[in-house]
Amino acid sequence: MYYAMSDIHGRFDKYKEMLSLIDFAPRDTLYVLGDVIDRGPDGIQILQDMMLRPNVFPLLGNHEFTAAVCLPWLMEEITDQSLEALDETRIAALSEWITNGGAPTLRALKQLSREEREDILEYFREMELFVQLEAGGRSFVLTHSGLDRFSPGRPLSAYRLDDFLFCRPGPDTVYFPDKLLVFGHTPTRYLSKQDKIFRRETWIDIDCGCAAPSGRLGCLCLETMEEFYV
Repeated sequence: MYYAMSDIHGRFDKYKEMLSLIDFAPRDTLYVLGDVIDRGPDGIQILQDMMLRPNVFPLLGNHEFTAAVCLPWLMEEITDQSLEALDETRIAALSEWITNGGAPTLRALKQLSREEREDILEYFREMELFVQLEAGGRSFVLTHSGLDRFSPGRPLSAYRLDDFLFCRPGPDTVYFPDKLLVFGHTPTRYLSKQDKIFRRETWIDIDCGCAAPSGRLGCLCLETMEEFYV
């Protein structure tokens, strides 16, 4: 079976419970559509678990992107030279990361060895922006946030990075006529007032607000279209 979940945001407990709920096995494939880290306490633990599973495939989220921007220079030895290089752009990026829930991730990274931090950074750099697949007789495109500046005839390779990471579709947004676009990033409570997978004719939002106190982690089976919740 092919599954998709998104925006786990550091909730290792919900992630593990979901894997148990769907009876995730080596024959299955899971796509995690970004924002594994930040806000919740255990994003790094989730990443390390994912890294050990050859049948789990991550897509880049805006939180992983921000971390990947900051990590290289955060791992540098603090010297006069490195402090001089700490310009306004880097300070702004770090401030944005912390403001957007990055503090738990930074604390967890501090506990890792340099080699482990480099492995995490490399994992971020290997994350794809989109995946196309066939399942259950349907065609899917998976991204983190939808597709900004969408045009039906525009190839996916022609979109910019921020088109995949920061899009906020409205309920009336229309995407491909022959494919379902599956994404997270925008909690479904903002579109439907429910922490439940939200379906439209051409797209499906699966971010059920996992990081919020009353939110849930949602998972969609792409072959059967069955929904699962923790």
